Amino acid sequence: MSTSTQKEVYNSETKKRSEEELLEEEIRNQQTIDIFIESDKNWC
Repeated sequence: MSTSTQKEVYNSETKKRSEEELLEEEIRNQQTIDIFIESDKNWC
């Protein structure tokens, strides 16, 4: 019983971390896109 609970806690922590990492990656990707858009504007 204790092991199962520990495993569930571990899984939820891992999932939470993954969601945070995905969000951070999404933000970085958007920033990169913004940089390219700005750069493209400067070329025109």
